[in-house]
Amino acid sequence: MRTNRALVGLMLALAMVAAACGGDETTTETTEATTTTTAAPTTTAAPTTTAAPDPVQLVIWADEKRSIALGEVVPAFEESSGVDVEIQIVDFGEIRSQVQTAGPAGEGPDIFVGAADWSGELAANGVAAPIDLGARTSEFESIALDLFTFDGALYALPYATEAIAMYYNTDLVTEPPATFEEIEAICDGLSGIENCVGIPGGGDGGDAYHNYPFVSVDGGYIFPFEAGAGFDASDVGLNSEGAIQGVKFLEEQIAAGVVDSVNYDGAKQLFLDGQQPFWITGPWELGTLADSGLNWSVAKLPTIGGSTPVPFAGGQGFYLSSFSENTVLAQSFLFDFLATAEGMQALYEADPRNPAHTPTLEANSDDPVLQTFAASAADGVPIPNVPEMGSVWGPLGDNLLAVRNGDKDATTAMNDAQTAVEEALAG
Repeated sequence: MRTNRALVGLMLALAMVAAACGGDETTTETTEATTTTTAAPTTTAAPTTTAAPDPVQLVIWADEKRSIALGEVVPAFEESSGVDVEIQIVDFGEIRSQVQTAGPAGEGPDIFVGAADWSGELAANGVAAPIDLGARTSEFESIALDLFTFDGALYALPYATEAIAMYYNTDLVTEPPATFEEIEAICDGLSGIENCVGIPGGGDGGDAYHNYPFVSVDGGYIFPFEAGAGFDASDVGLNSEGAIQGVKFLEEQIAAGVVDSVNYDGAKQLFLDGQQPFWITGPWELGTLADSGLNWSVAKLPTIGGSTPVPFAGGQGFYLSSFSENTVLAQSFLFDFLATAEGMQALYEADPRNPAHTPTLEANSDDPVLQTFAASAADGVPIPNVPEMGSVWGPLGDNLLAVRNGDKDATTAMNDAQTAVEEALAG
């Protein structure tokens, strides 16, 4: 029995050793399997994709005439930059309001054409971005730069200036009068005319713009202007001594029958019909006259009491939108392709206004009509581009209309205009 017990004990001991060895082998295999399983996901990850960026496009808003000229410049820019340009035709009278709505909504243009007297409003409202001509500033007429400058910054690339002058029918008048005082005698010597000098701003259409030379000729003003500093809208000068004196002269010309009470369309039609020897307006009518069959020419505004009238100088230019996401491209288009001899000449030929680009103005020096309008603009003062001007046009135009129609004398009209403007600005 002792022997049997010893054998049983030995067998149990051997069985325990065998069990222990089998357990070590199973653990090793499990560890290796786990390692293999953990590494597997790194070989089965799905690839990622990136969307292609939207193609860059430059959008320009312009009226029909300017669109024609831009169409001559765009192809060279597209070829050089690889960027598509879309010219969208927008009625000029709608651009100012639409750009202030579309720009903030991300739907506006990168570049748009506009008038100089918009610059203050567009700058103050954050719609137009300032531009820097740098060394190229000297290539542009100083009056053009003043027109688009607000708070010391330039807000558009100027391309044209404009001011009113005096058209005359050369079949009726061989030599234009140098002084306004001569006009009455000239018209007295003509037969079959209905009106002597057509100046818009009478009848049913007040017009502060065309009648401003009478306000300014003796030193009158709306807001004082200083080159480089702009306008001081805190000083209204409509009832200044010079302004009243100049409007009194207009009153005298009405009484003498030299200036009649006609609106814009009436003055235009009388001149086209050969019933009016003189017509005071701007270069935007050159196309009409070229097709009219009339024999005509143009002269500077005649002097008044020995003084040179000071008309409003206006202008056209290309604004850079503050909301553009393509500022560098837009500036390249303006500076490198539009502000060139070829680009500015194309704009001039599409709509003949005085070039603001001095080399283009000089290149067309053999055009006497162009040079006359340029000289008139040089005599002028920039149309005030400050936002406060919005409170002036109505009261001044209405009161000058009252003088033209004989409803008010000069002193009453200009005092009333002054009061109305001051109240509007204070309100």
